[in-house]
Amino acid sequence: MQRKLGKVGLPYVSYRTFRNFLELLSEGMPARIDRSVWGQRYSGTSGQQLMTALKTLDLIDEEGTPARSLEELVVSVGSERRNYLRIILRDKYKPIFEIDLKRATRSQFNEAFRFFGINEGVLSKCQLFFIQACQDAGIELSAYILARRHGLSNGKKPEKTAKTKQNILRSPEEFGLSETVISKILEKYPDFDPSWDPQVQKAWMDGMVNLYEGLKKEDNK
Repeated sequence: MQRKLGKVGLPYVSYRTFRNFLELLSEGMPARIDRSVWGQRYSGTSGQQLMTALKTLDLIDEEGTPARSLEELVVSVGSERRNYLRIILRDKYKPIFEIDLKRATRSQFNEAFRFFGINEGVLSKCQLFFIQACQDAGIELSAYILARRHGLSNGKKPEKTAKTKQNILRSPEEFGLSETVISKILEKYPDFDPSWDPQVQKAWMDGMVNLYEGLKKEDNK
């Protein structure tokens, strides 16, 4: 691999936020991208991360003026959108595409990303954005790379914690409540999404555990 670059920014916003924003722009491309475009949809942090992603992918300039590539990405659908997204990714992540992504190990993947001089604090988020963008673009990734998508910084496995929700729904009689009541309670909780920030993931898991324990306490009264 060639010499290491200086510190270069990469997108680390939630890919779902990025994709939803593209859908928002499909309603009409503004002359400038700024916070007023999304209003109350995103928090200050998410909005800042979104702007960073748009700039680092060269979809807007420093003044927020949309690039032609952003307009093409927004209006395209299906295979055409996948093609545009592939072009954008291959241009921005050239060092990553120098490795064989279909066979690369996690270590190779990490080394390729460190080539950008990314802060360790956002490295995982940068990788997750890339992985989900590649999946959206139809770019094949190795099982070793995809395996890290399901890991959390605290070492917990989301699929194990997610079973708590399923177990509550399957065994309403255990809590002395009807299935209808249980279902209405669980409707307030979205399904776990590994693309969430670690803090959101932890809050979801803590909330689900507290719900489970709370129902058990009510049942034991």
